[in-house]
Amino acid sequence: MGNRIIRPLQKLASGSRMQGAHGAEDRSVFNIHEDLSTGATLQRAAEVEFTKRPIDLRSDTTTLPTVQLIRSMVQAEVGDYAYGEDKACNELISYCKELFKVEDAIFVTSGMLANRLAVMTQTEPGDEIITDYNYHINFFDSAATAKVCGVVLNCIHSDDGVMTVNHIEQAIKSKPRYKTFAQVKLVTIENTINSYQGKIFPFPVQQRVYKYLKQNNINLHLDGARIFNAHVVTRIPLSEYAKYTDTLSFCFSKGLGAPFGSMLLGRKDIIEKARRYQAWLGSSYHQIGFQAKAALYALQNNISKLEQDNQLAQLLFEKLSYLKGIKLLNTVETNMVGFNISSLQVSNDTFLNECARNGVLLFPWLDNQIRAVVHLGISKFDIEYAYKAIELAVHKLIENRGK
Repeated sequence: MGNRIIRPLQKLASGSRMQGAHGAEDRSVFNIHEDLSTGATLQRAAEVEFTKRPIDLRSDTTTLPTVQLIRSMVQAEVGDYAYGEDKACNELISYCKELFKVEDAIFVTSGMLANRLAVMTQTEPGDEIITDYNYHINFFDSAATAKVCGVVLNCIHSDDGVMTVNHIEQAIKSKPRYKTFAQVKLVTIENTINSYQGKIFPFPVQQRVYKYLKQNNINLHLDGARIFNAHVVTRIPLSEYAKYTDTLSFCFSKGLGAPFGSMLLGRKDIIEKARRYQAWLGSSYHQIGFQAKAALYALQNNISKLEQDNQLAQLLFEKLSYLKGIKLLNTVETNMVGFNISSLQVSNDTFLNECARNGVLLFPWLDNQIRAVVHLGISKFDIEYAYKAIELAVHKLIENRGK
């Protein structure tokens, strides 16, 4: 974190330094670990530190650009994207096409736009999409999918977030399919699965789903916003994930640490349509190459660092497993940890505010459900500190409840 240009690391204690999870200088875990075991010391440290640099585990979208990434941006050769002359953007697209072994790709503003373009290019208004209730396209984006794309979402409720051929077949048969009624044209899956704490969508299931859909003239879109977090665990080539989809999207501004953008990949005819709809939605560019260069730097330098994010999430999960007053949700497969606070008998806001006072930011997922996401810039010390901050918050809330 010594190379962060915003909110530089402030030391909470003197003493020897150690290398953090991403090779940056870190606050010494060992020198202040004893101090962190006392709530008073942690509270005093947090009061000073929080205004300078809270440990932000709300999302991997809170990553900040490194000096190296910003230096890469100023080297970009830019031109007018509308004329196909932005060299940096063209370079990024070519790199992604080769990495995923796809016919074409388009650089877009966000993961939500990538998903929207995937829908618009593979459906017509009145068509139906089958997805899981908890996937992003419904959980966060159902209003825009209905309003902008004009399609119907048929959402299944799987037990574990993994939508199978059986689920899809049941959804297709769940209503009449007369030619004047809604027709299923697209199925969407998600990897990793946000609502299931970064669960990895099993690749064999994806293969079976794709083959079944091809037999029924239905397309498959993979929302792979965090596909790289899965990739560093499974070691499945990215090209294999793309091979068993019609379109695939991923995000640069989450764990990869770029400040902007997502990519939509697929067949050339689909991506050509996406370029037209991108302009229709007012999201085309001119000199976008500076952001494209940042995305390329993140792609070429930060994929391997996701392994450390996953490992630190596992460390936080293990520490929280001993904390009475919360209940962990599922297990950890990638970079997310979820837990339930219902036994504390307080609102999410009360719990989160208490953690924030201790210098740690967490995300309210659903009622009584809290999410922590490990990402670029989070070190082993930060995880140690975050655990102690959560522990202090839990103990204080339990104590207050007894009064």
